[in-house]
Amino acid sequence: MIQKKKILITGASGFLGYHLLRLAYSKGFDVYGLYNSGAVAFDRSTNLQVDLRNYIDMGNVIDDIEPDVVIHAAALTDANLCQTDKELSYELNVEVTRNLAGICCDYQVSFVFTSTDLVFDGTKGNYNEEDRPNPLMVYGEHKLIAEREVERVYPSGLIVRCPLMFGAPEASTKNYFSNFLKHLRSGMASKLFYDEYRSVCGAKSVAEGLLHLCEEASGVIHVAGVERVSRYDLGMAIVEAFGLDKALIQSCSQKDMQMAAPRPADVSLNIQKAVSLGYTPLGYQQELRHIANGTY
Repeated sequence: MIQKKKILITGASGFLGYHLLRLAYSKGFDVYGLYNSGAVAFDRSTNLQVDLRNYIDMGNVIDDIEPDVVIHAAALTDANLCQTDKELSYELNVEVTRNLAGICCDYQVSFVFTSTDLVFDGTKGNYNEEDRPNPLMVYGEHKLIAEREVERVYPSGLIVRCPLMFGAPEASTKNYFSNFLKHLRSGMASKLFYDEYRSVCGAKSVAEGLLHLCEEASGVIHVAGVERVSRYDLGMAIVEAFGLDKALIQSCSQKDMQMAAPRPADVSLNIQKAVSLGYTPLGYQQELRHIANGTY
């Protein structure tokens, strides 16, 4: 009997974790999910509550499970909170990543770190893996420091820069997509930037890319959507896919709203490297229709 490969996913109660658990299970992995708080909405994985900040506990988890792959999807992703609580952001986004990468290196476990498009300053867009990062916000700064720590402690690890994602609304109440739909369905209007661009992508496509590349690639790779899309155009595509009122979507500029974390204008990603390795994301409008129709 062929033994299933074991995959361990941190952030199992989060938005990307939700999609990774299901997809990894469907692909035949023996799936383990780590979470700190919040319920894990998947009962076919072995789910463990662990404080990732506890180095000893994390080492014991890796030693006990003996995973073939670790995908580190846990993070403090609230950019405004990271901006106002830099110590917490550094602890969760840098120190945890460095420690986990080091443990995986010691055990020679394939390691994937999910980073962000927000390591760039947004001055040009269509960033490839060789472009120089220059984050504007603390969240992006700490993700970039974490990238460099992974490269230092585990040079054969994989760093995947991910975009703004959408997916199953039930995946997480903390994700913007779930809250956005909830607000629209309650009749609340939303102001969206017409001058902020991302390579938006469905979380399922991103999860497909992570699982496809996790044991075959190393270094830095961009896994995102194929199209450069403004926040406003994404919002309009969402209301169209879900049959909601387009009048609820209002256009505004980044300069019209003051937020704790500075916002880059265009952090769209060039994904040719990932595509050359077999990554095939769905277009964002097609993926939105699948979500709205329940075929996701």
